[in-house]
Amino acid sequence: MRFVMAHISSSSSGKRLRAILLILVFYVLPPVAILVNIIPFQYRFPLLMALTPVMMLVKPDRETTLADLGITLRNSHKSIVTIIPLTILLILPMLVVSLTASTPRVDNSSLPVAFYAFYIFISCPFQEFAYRGYLFRLMQLLSLGKWSRILIGAALYSFVHIIYQDVWTLIFTLFAGILWNIHYDKFRNLASVTFSHIVLGTITILLGFI
Repeated sequence: MRFVMAHISSSSSGKRLRAILLILVFYVLPPVAILVNIIPFQYRFPLLMALTPVMMLVKPDRETTLADLGITLRNSHKSIVTIIPLTILLILPMLVVSLTASTPRVDNSSLPVAFYAFYIFISCPFQEFAYRGYLFRLMQLLSLGKWSRILIGAALYSFVHIIYQDVWTLIFTLFAGILWNIHYDKFRNLASVTFSHIVLGTITILLGFI
């Protein structure tokens, strides 16, 4: 398998084929497998933890650097400052819904501190590496334009949430994905989108939306 992937990545058309295969393996098949219960729903977080190290080992192509994956100090301060208003914009609708709507929500009051530690230090960074850094590199190898990267990336990010079988979750994650992708496409730094994801995700859990 390793030899085949290395051979595929040796040409321009081979790089595109490799990128398509990796998108199918990492972004399409796992949520489908959970949705049809080939992989039990409760294993969604262990699956994420397993896939992300594999992504780190299977580079999009031989020329891919850490900076290509958003792992860089470049633009860190500016990108974090810029994403704060965006994060507030994403939080406000949830606060309004939580105060005005009677939509049933999950009781997460019994979640242990260890869960939040896992979510903040492992889950969010892994998700951002997968859905911003790694995925954008794959789409770059497919020679997709700016808005194609932004919209396709957001669609795949929303698609992984299909496992929750909730329309509003899909709509909100699509909206959040578009905004985060616009930001990431400009700064190409995972620090800021990870920060925003941590803040937004933690509030979402505390409010019982997921």
